[in-house]
Parts: sequence; C-alpha cells; structure tokens
Amino acid sequence: MLEPSGSRSLRRTEEAGFTASMTSASDTLAFALPPVGPAPVQPATIILVQAIGSRVSLPFSGRVHSVYRQACNIETEHGTLVTLLSQGVGNLPHGIRCILPEPVDFRAQCSGGQTVVADGACLRIPRAGMALHLSGATTWRCALAACVVDAGATRTLRLLLDVRATLREHAPASGFAPLLLRDGEPGSPLDRAMQRRLRQTLPVLDRATWSLDADSAMQALGQLVGLGPGLTPSGDDFIVGYLAALWSRSSLEPAVRSFLAELAEPIERLAAGTHLISRQFLLNAVVGEFSEPLAELVSAMAVNDAPRVLAGATRVVLIGHSSGADSLVGLLFGLRPSLLVGSACADGRSRVGPALR
Repeated sequence: MLEPSGSRSLRRTEEAGFTASMTSASDTLAFALPPVGPAPVQPATIILVQAIGSRVSLPFSGRVHSVYRQACNIETEHGTLVTLLSQGVGNLPHGIRCILPEPVDFRAQCSGGQTVVADGACLRIPRAGMALHLSGATTWRCALAACVVDAGATRTLRLLLDVRATLREHAPASGFAPLLLRDGEPGSPLDRAMQRRLRQTLPVLDRATWSLDADSAMQALGQLVGLGPGLTPSGDDFIVGYLAALWSRSSLEPAVRSFLAELAEPIERLAAGTHLISRQFLLNAVVGEFSEPLAELVSAMAVNDAPRVLAGATRVVLIGHSSGADSLVGLLFGLRPSLLVGSACADGRSRVGPALR
C-alpha cells in the first residue's frame, strides 16, 4: 500500500485493518455492544467484488468487528475472521476485495456491531446500506507454499541481506526489528524486557528448527505468541513470517514439511489465546496461506529476482505500525537465523536443517 511519490511513500499503512487489533477485553466489549441509538436500514449501495480469498467459507453470518479506511473486519458466527478490503490493498486468504466508490473509506458506512449476512451470491450489511455482489468474483489462492527457496544458496543469502538492509532503513522504532538489528540499549523498560526475551528464546528456536524438534520449537514459540507492541502483537507477526520461511523451504526439504505438520495443531492451540485478527493470520499460516504482499516477496526470492525482492520487502515493511517489519524478521529468521542472532555457524551460513546437511 505504497502512496504516491514523496514522503508519503513511507507512511505506515496502519489504516489497513487486517493488521489491526485491540486488547481482548475492550475488543470483546466493543463487539458485544449493539449500535447506540436508532440505526435504520439504508438503501443498499451495490458493490462489486474482485476476488475472494480461498479461506473464506460461504455462506456465513456475523457482525462487524472493527473498521478502518481500507478494511472492514467481520467476526463470523464460527469465530473466524473475514476481512473486506478495498481495491488498493493486497489480497488475503480470508479477504474479500471490493471495488469501493471514491473516496475509498469503509468508515463512511460501516461501524462495529452491524449484522452481516453472506450467501453464495451476495454479502449484505443492512445497517450500512451495503450489498456486495460475490457471484462474479475470482478466487484468490496464495501460492507461497509452491515456491522453492534454497535457504543454503549464496544467491538466497544476497537477497536476504537486501531484506535485512530494508528492515534497518525502514522499520519502525517499535517491534522486534530495532531490538535485533540496531545498536544501543533500548530506552524503555518494556523494550529491554522484550529484548531479553528474544535473546533467551530465539537461540532455542534456532536449535529446535535446526534439529526439527517440534516440542522444543513449541516451547520457544509459546514465549513469543502475544509478545510485544503493534496493532497485532509483534510475536504473532514474527511467527507468521517464520512459518512462511518454513513453507518456502518445504519443497526442497521434505523433513521441513513433516516438521510443519507436527507444529500445526500446537500452533492452532496457541492461536486460540491471542487476538482475533492475529489468530486468523496464524491459522492461515499453519496451512501455508499468507497475505499477497508476503507471498509475492517469497515468490521473488524463489526466482532470484533482486529488484522484485527489494520492492516486495519495502512494501511488506510498511504494513501496519510494526506488523510488516515483524513478519520480515520472522522470515529472515526462518531462512537465515544467523542474520539476526548468534549462531553456531561462524561463517554466517544458515544451519538450514538436517535435510541439507
């Protein structure tokens, strides 16, 4: 979601609601409260839909969970998330991308608590006066799991160094990136505590990933889920990026695919304790489904396309307040942990797992 030239191109895209979250207590309260005052049904604005993510299960009913300029989050009756997206936002596995009238702003019509009903042909938000035509939309499927990234190749290292440089240049002052990539002691007690947690946990996760030890990996991931600031917790975004790295390696390293299968159910249990929006991204990730910007970045790595990698990393790092940057940290860690933390490999090469030893 890069904006036109000038300084606006680096403005954080926190309006994209798929990266947003609240504390669970206020979140639940806001969701439970009915709209204040009378809210008559509005005449329906007909909206065309471009694409529906492969993880959207129709039909469903639910309520509007949270609304942002370019996204509207819907919590379904099954406790899953469906996100309406404007045409300027990349696809999501749980997303429905719409063609909104100008000026694009879901907040003009949608508000928390509004009832949503969707069948195979139409999604309606009666109190918002919106009717989304679904029947002509294409299905968007994430292709990241089909990418083949050779984590041990020199060409991959060069690309990852470019990604790390992009993180150093554009990452926000909060989240995991500055704690791992920038010199100096963090200023706040919270950041210092987070840095200590990372220094204790990431070496454990590195060893567990190297040895494909799912139990040890889950102990480490349990220390990261829900950790940190951001509109989604930094730890959750890191885990999404880490899983994206493992999926990109799994075609070339069959043992990694088995490792992913062992992690799936425990991560689903971990996800149940975090925020709704983070939970959906984690549930997507365990089955190899990721956002379009992250998938396009990994696809560019797989074909060794350096300009696309640089553009893709810049696009991802600007998502949300720190969500994109934290997912990039996880991706780097899953492919080359020694680029972020001390490793037993003194020459800087990743210990990419027993399958490639």
